[in-house]
Amino acid sequence: MVFTGFTTASITFLKNLAANNNKEWFENNRNIYESCLLEPLKQLSTGLGVVVSSIDKEIEIAPQVNKTISKIYRDTRFSRDKSPFRTGLWLTYKRLNKLWGNVPEFYFYFTPEEYQYGMGYYAATSDNMRCLREYISRYPQRFGKIIEAYKDSDCFELVGENYKKAIPNELPEEFQPWFQKKNIAVSCIKKIDRNFYDKDLEQILADAYQFNAELYLFIIDSINR
Repeated sequence: MVFTGFTTASITFLKNLAANNNKEWFENNRNIYESCLLEPLKQLSTGLGVVVSSIDKEIEIAPQVNKTISKIYRDTRFSRDKSPFRTGLWLTYKRLNKLWGNVPEFYFYFTPEEYQYGMGYYAATSDNMRCLREYISRYPQRFGKIIEAYKDSDCFELVGENYKKAIPNELPEEFQPWFQKKNIAVSCIKKIDRNFYDKDLEQILADAYQFNAELYLFIIDSINR
């Protein structure tokens, strides 16, 4: 399953779905979804699975919907928006965990307007974030080397919500943007461009995951300490 790239039809389908977000339209156009979105996502998931497995063999890499590939159907039970279909899709690679977000994950997400990729620890519990801060304080040299790489990155940006009240510590100033987060992600966000449609997108994502591997492993070690 070699990734050959997305096409303009992939994005056109999502735009049309946004304008016709109902089951009848989707079923009439299901073949486009399967050929222009689902099949390329399976191809991409297969190739990237080899990369993330080399980082962490416990990561789920099956190129299947609801494994590494997002469902196109929305869960509308607790939402005011009853639109049945997603107009943005994603790949995620993470260890199996019943609590969503409580393990770090590598991801790729796209909408008709933009795509983004990186590594996130989105919904970590307060206990796990406390463990991460303690681990940073315990191994500041290792963490310092990791975040040094992000200073020169022209792509990845540290995102995530800060605590309203700063947590006291004696760590260097450059640690503070990371230390004061309720959750952490390093994300690269781009408008849909020629790279999105190119088969080399797989290599771009593979390089990104390798770049973020040390931070990912640091977070994993803080959980398993």
